[in-house]
Amino acid sequence: MVESAIVLFAKKGVDDVSLRELTTHAGTSLAAVNYHFGTKEALAKIVFEELSKRVNQRRLSSLSEIEARCIALGKPPALEDVISSFIEPYVGSSHGDEGLLLARLILRHRTTPSDMTSKLMRKHFDPMAKRYIAAFAAACPDVPAEEFPWRYTFMVSTVVLTITDRTKDSRLAKLSDGQADPTDARALAGALMRFLIGGMRAPFLKT
Repeated sequence: MVESAIVLFAKKGVDDVSLRELTTHAGTSLAAVNYHFGTKEALAKIVFEELSKRVNQRRLSSLSEIEARCIALGKPPALEDVISSFIEPYVGSSHGDEGLLLARLILRHRTTPSDMTSKLMRKHFDPMAKRYIAAFAAACPDVPAEEFPWRYTFMVSTVVLTITDRTKDSRLAKLSDGQADPTDARALAGALMRFLIGGMRAPFLKT
């Protein structure tokens, strides 16, 4: 059921998928869904946790490989590699629409947090975030380390809001008169990389 929910929620959004669609896709009964999950919203939270675990494990594995290579070479990690490992679940093609669905669920948590989703964020996102904050500080030694919790938070907000509006009639498409196409994964990844590299490397200016 969880895998069917991931597929359908990613395709149509949580609110537009009915329990009947879920049971048909999963080949199970409504009674079984009610017994194991209770409600569609409860199922969505389970999906949120499963995707959070999967995606962040892949991220941390990738980041560990980057750091291991750099330790062997005796040099800091390349900023481009660190950012790429973070955004890959959202703009890569290796895991279908999992990244899009995760971004939507993160946005739902931001607007309507619950005790359950707050605990989930602490469990699956906070340790990952601290690893990335440290990696960004190592990659940008000219910027004070205490600046990177800010920059990491700005990065996440940028990525999540951008990823959740990837349609042909998105605000980006309208503002660019159709020249910017957020459905083009390569173009989106390139634009995100350029923006995030600039933001992470920006000189620290005291105000």
